[in-house]
Amino acid sequence: MKVFGDANLESLEFCDLCFQQGKTNLCETYKNTFTKISPLHFSQQTRLDKILNRLEVRPRLIDRRWTCIIDSPKRKEFLDSLWEINVTVHTLDDHVKVLTKFYKPEIRNLGSLEQVELPSLESWEEFNPKLRNWNVVKVNQKNKKFIAKAHLGNILKCTNFEGDSYFRTYLNNGLPILAPMEKRGAYNIIATISEPITVYWKVDSTNEHGFIENKQLLNIPDEICNILRRLGTTDKRIPEMLLFDDDDFDLVKKILGCIKIDLVKSSETIATLSEKKSEMPITIERLEKERLRILIDIIEEMGGKIESEKAHFTISGKRGSVKLTFVENDKSIQDGIEIRISVSALEDPSRFTEILYMIKKRLGLLDLPLESMISQHWPIITDVDLQYVIQSAISWWTNNSILASNIIGKKDKFSKVKEWYSKIKEGKIRSNLDTITLGKIIKFNEAKQ
Repeated sequence: MKVFGDANLESLEFCDLCFQQGKTNLCETYKNTFTKISPLHFSQQTRLDKILNRLEVRPRLIDRRWTCIIDSPKRKEFLDSLWEINVTVHTLDDHVKVLTKFYKPEIRNLGSLEQVELPSLESWEEFNPKLRNWNVVKVNQKNKKFIAKAHLGNILKCTNFEGDSYFRTYLNNGLPILAPMEKRGAYNIIATISEPITVYWKVDSTNEHGFIENKQLLNIPDEICNILRRLGTTDKRIPEMLLFDDDDFDLVKKILGCIKIDLVKSSETIATLSEKKSEMPITIERLEKERLRILIDIIEEMGGKIESEKAHFTISGKRGSVKLTFVENDKSIQDGIEIRISVSALEDPSRFTEILYMIKKRLGLLDLPLESMISQHWPIITDVDLQYVIQSAISWWTNNSILASNIIGKKDKFSKVKEWYSKIKEGKIRSNLDTITLGKIIKFNEAKQ
């Protein structure tokens, strides 16, 4: 069963239709996060820098792309200022307008139940439009053929040790047969044959956030998953929920409405995120060891000395020392000689870089290239980690092949990259990353070993 949040989707992968007339200068990759995707004239860049300086926003590189993150209260002023200096931008609102042109809340009824020949005797399921889930298909063997009953026009899923493959039933010269489909296309068909359902939007006691349970969003197209992920976010304290700003209710309702999901406000409230936060330091032993190891290794490479206590580190450098503690708050804060690090920052390379820069500047440590160091040290624990490592290696390949090879690493890290690359070549997964360059990096790395 495909539950919302299973797939790893890149933010710009589904913007091709939006850019048929040419790319804009900036694209809102995530809510209030704007990334440069086409060059700006020098004078435009200068004026944009002045706007950001006025708004007290510091742009940074994320995956080697110029990016700025705008606070919600400053969003309108920022967008109005872009218009004044003739800088074009593709916002999430613009993306939704394009998306809803291609997804219409129509219902396509299935055809009759027919016998169809299957290519193999494996695990087969047929989509259930009413419940939006999968029903097991009973397969019978007759005269060395595998026969099952399925509705014409429906999607069948076959599962084996290589993964899932998808088929659609249709009539060919009066004979029911199966046509293989890509996963993305199959789920788009699923959206058209699914029956209408209701999904509930819960709020917290502050009315600042809206929440949708992941389990309510079953078997929806990747295009819809992508925009919901970009508009919303997740929080480790409530991993079963997708989190939105409450002001975005109407926009989310419009997105889900185009695949026949009616979003309704629930009277039920949930505990606020502020109630779940804690200023109490997290003990070192509770932190994820692989990510913590990166922090320690890079600080030591910059010349810092580390002493470990139960709930904090003491880091020493040329300009004194600081106390490093870890908390569940969303933001990392420097308060005198104490730096409180959000544990979620340990999973985000850009935030991780900012923390190390803060420590380096405060203690006068060696001025080493943090971005390339982090990409080499970064472990592959999640799919997001994998995408970051691969994108970093690809971006460095032309200028520094040795560094690109070092980024994809050795042993376990390298094997995970190769496994992902193999799935791309076999057509099991899709990506808009430069897999040709990745293939060159893999060969180069293998030749070194």
